[in-house]
Amino acid sequence: YQRRVRASGYNPRQYVDVLRTRGLSEAKCKLATSILNYGGRAVRGGQLFGEQTAVAMTKKYFKGLQGVENIYTQHKPYLIELVQQMVQGKMREADFPWLGGAPIVRVNEIIVFVVGGITFEEIKAVQEWNISNPANKIVLASTGVHNCKSFLEVVGQ
Repeated sequence: YQRRVRASGYNPRQYVDVLRTRGLSEAKCKLATSILNYGGRAVRGGQLFGEQTAVAMTKKYFKGLQGVENIYTQHKPYLIELVQQMVQGKMREADFPWLGGAPIVRVNEIIVFVVGGITFEEIKAVQEWNISNPANKIVLASTGVHNCKSFLEVVGQ
């Protein structure tokens, strides 16, 4: 929520000040600032949620929940969206530049290497992709595998 609101001119220091008044330790307040700096709009390439307003995002969210008992099964990692774009030949050159002449329009085999670490959810999503899309093969590699604790340790450094 805070990452999204920050783009509208909301001062993140106000957010951290509220956390302090609620009794959060100074270390956790610094971690909140680190998370905002790590994942804020200024450092992201492309639009994670598209150019949607909060109202449009909310409508899309609730429309997708119809008939679903567990909302957590709805989430798909952003990595899968990128893989779909690559397989369909729809990756934006502005976000993902390439070398070697003309871009490849469609691909069947993709190697994804993530520097900094991936999550178990991303591993599972790629495995499910490979099972449900036998014509396309995705190989996923990384410098490490993160859980919540290890990710927050890295961001907090």
